[in-house]
Amino acid sequence: MPVLHGALEQRECRKSDAGFAREVTMTDVVSAAGSLSAALVSGKVTQSQLRWSCRHASGTALIHSLLPISRLLQQWEIATDTATWATAVINCMTTVQTERSAMPRQWAHLESSLRAALGEANGLGQADRIWLDDCREFFNPDRLWIDFAADYLSLVLAGVGYWREESSTRGAGRIRIPSFDRWLQETGRYFPGLGTWPSPETLRKHRVGRSILP
Repeated sequence: MPVLHGALEQRECRKSDAGFAREVTMTDVVSAAGSLSAALVSGKVTQSQLRWSCRHASGTALIHSLLPISRLLQQWEIATDTATWATAVINCMTTVQTERSAMPRQWAHLESSLRAALGEANGLGQADRIWLDDCREFFNPDRLWIDFAADYLSLVLAGVGYWREESSTRGAGRIRIPSFDRWLQETGRYFPGLGTWPSPETLRKHRVGRSILP
């Protein structure tokens, strides 16, 4: 039965999006099996179930690529091996690029936001685009911005998790993840021209528009 689940999920996902190609792992199959098993037994699989299955597989891939970076940020004082960082960044950016077509349109900023967060935190936001020796040269951890990046990664992980598990396609499309720059400003951590942690009074004068924080 798991093999049948995998074959069906892979074939139907490709039908729903001709450009969406991905190797369906056993983890994805097991994750989606619970939702699809009843439908398979009855011989009826709805489009909603198929979309959820594809979304669940994409969300799982994203979470698995983000978790190593989140852990490295939390352990930054001992996580000083640039090769480890480079591997994590390469895997993360590759996954984000691969799953871009499956993500909500308002998440289009996600790759650039992650690069910005890591670039400010330790200089390795472009680690997948430079030689490893250059990564050693650019590696320059900043404690304050590492804290900011770690908090932002936690927000991203939560958003992806809610999106992955949301049963409604419409509900999933409404889940927002603010850009790193917008999040910094709305949380009062940093504002261009005002620096880090500006006073609430000063920040209030510069804020415009409605908050998009979850």
